[in-house]
Amino acid sequence: MSKGWIRKFTLGLVLTLLLCLGWVPKGQAQIGGDYRYFAETRHAVRGEFLEFFDTYGGLSVFGYPKTEPFVQDGLVVQYFQNARFESHPENPAPYRVQLGLLGVDLKYERPRVVPPAVSSRLRHYFPETGHTVAYAFLTFFKANGGIDVFGYPISETHFENGLVVQYFQRMKLEWHSDDRVTPVRIGNLGELYIEVYRDRIPLEALAGVENAQIQDLTPEITPTPLSGALRASMSLRFSVLDQQKKQMASVLVNSDDGQPRPNAQVQIQLTGAAGEPLGTSEVVLTDAQGFARIPLSVVGGRNGDKVFVRATVTFETLQTVAEDVFLLWW
Repeated sequence: MSKGWIRKFTLGLVLTLLLCLGWVPKGQAQIGGDYRYFAETRHAVRGEFLEFFDTYGGLSVFGYPKTEPFVQDGLVVQYFQNARFESHPENPAPYRVQLGLLGVDLKYERPRVVPPAVSSRLRHYFPETGHTVAYAFLTFFKANGGIDVFGYPISETHFENGLVVQYFQRMKLEWHSDDRVTPVRIGNLGELYIEVYRDRIPLEALAGVENAQIQDLTPEITPTPLSGALRASMSLRFSVLDQQKKQMASVLVNSDDGQPRPNAQVQIQLTGAAGEPLGTSEVVLTDAQGFARIPLSVVGGRNGDKVFVRATVTFETLQTVAEDVFLLWW
């Protein structure tokens, strides 16, 4: 038996014993049961948050956890370097975990822009928020969860601290031209929120824990009560409609705490200046981001008439309306 073989056998035996005792190489997460402990930040990710974390990209998308779960504005949340996880137990299974609107909370929304004259597979305009995602950012956006992870864009690309960046409802994308391997990266909005709004984060949530303590920690995931009101806003594709165009209404529905309200029913009625009916849409449900896009057909009306648009939004026992108007140019 050679000495080299003996050394390899001994090393393998030692590594096996260390792993059995719970040792994990530096830089890797420790996994136990329904949680994963990250020694790098001394925080753990558990349950449905862990499932969402793994499903949508893990460390490369969300970064390390920066807090323990805690209750904020009536929701169980947990902050990561790049995002905020929120528990919405009242939602259907695919949407029980959603990402918080950090881009909106940090006030990075910019005015809507005019849609590009030409669309292509390299550029996509989102009428819901009036911004375009293009080229490498669009490729990264599609490959890493799209709207479910990033939300809709709330700015165009622009320079910031020497980088090309773009803000989304939930995330920030950055272009690092000096990195030929992974030039597109996700910005640390979670860390920025913690820095800006430190007074909103309990000290016990920020404090790290030891891995041995995790078994005794049970995050309090309680049902979120139904909000006392709905908020709805509506935008129309065209303010002046001719016979060659197809009108479309985009309706955004939030609860009164600003969170998206999926599965709300939206129906639109069209009327003329004298109250005469000009059309009624089908009932459409809002998506996970609280958006509904509804095609509108005008029945009747004359050149120069105003068409009044009224969207009625219903969710369980709650109801609200949003209104707009456009001009016929037949």
